[in-house]
Amino acid sequence: MSQIAADLLLLVVTLAWGTTFVVVKNTIETMGPYTYLAVRFLIAGLILTVWHVVKAGRPAARDERKQGRSDGPAAPRREESGTHGLPPGHAWYEAPREFYIGGILTGLALFFSYATQTLGLMTVAAGKAAFITGLYVVIVPIASRAMAREIPDRATIVGVILAAVGLALMSLNLPFQVAPGDFLVFLCAIGFSAHILLVGHYSGRGDTVLYTAVQLLVVALASTVAALITERPVVIPASAWPAILFTSIVTTALAFLVQSTVQKYTSATHTALIFSAEPVFGAVFAWLLAGEVLLPREMAGAGLILAGMLVAEARSLWGSREVEAEAT
Repeated sequence: MSQIAADLLLLVVTLAWGTTFVVVKNTIETMGPYTYLAVRFLIAGLILTVWHVVKAGRPAARDERKQGRSDGPAAPRREESGTHGLPPGHAWYEAPREFYIGGILTGLALFFSYATQTLGLMTVAAGKAAFITGLYVVIVPIASRAMAREIPDRATIVGVILAAVGLALMSLNLPFQVAPGDFLVFLCAIGFSAHILLVGHYSGRGDTVLYTAVQLLVVALASTVAALITERPVVIPASAWPAILFTSIVTTALAFLVQSTVQKYTSATHTALIFSAEPVFGAVFAWLLAGEVLLPREMAGAGLILAGMLVAEARSLWGSREVEAEAT
């Protein structure tokens, strides 16, 4: 697969995620937010679990696993498989404990992200929430450098300042009060940042489909517990099923799987830059589907947030090109 094809697929994923702000906001007006998350992620997780079982049970996969075991301990590690020594297409029972620990931690971060975002959407306009959520594009490089004990470069600092001012314009109300819904969506951006960092750390340690399925099932389990505690009786109206199926299949199971699969054909910088278009798509669909229009102050804030994302990522993109040029 070429990098252009990979980037286009990631752009399609970003476009699909942009639709969810309106869809989710409309859906949780008819049912509990945790109930919605539980059903959505359970369906998505089961789809990928079945996919993994079928894939791992194919004769070719079984032969590869047998070959991997027959190679013995002195055999070279199969780094090209992306499984850090595990045979390609390994079954769920062959994955080490560390693989599942990584999937559980990543799933908990994903649950925190979607729970805070969904609760925030109960009071925050979909277009506004899209831009606040998109702050993870700026948070991730800052967190990455902090963990590596490196000082952020000038472009990243400028990007953070622009994004912070934009967030203030969108969320602060005189006399300088932050609406609870805005704060919840901001926590969502932090959660997605943690999720991206965890995926980068754990995703190469086992089968991609299984790793994604574990994450989604953890979200489903945590959401079910929260729904049983706070939303009894649990009710799923018939009118909500089209939205549930769309977000389960398209924007959860397929979207996360596509991201994990094609990202190896493009750089992380390209991926982050493409994902920065998500709030733009979110605002466009909020206008098309729900008639939402940002106030002038909120539009200015959204522009600054988007500018901050692009400044921070464009510098990284330029730096990666310089490295590639020197290598050639």
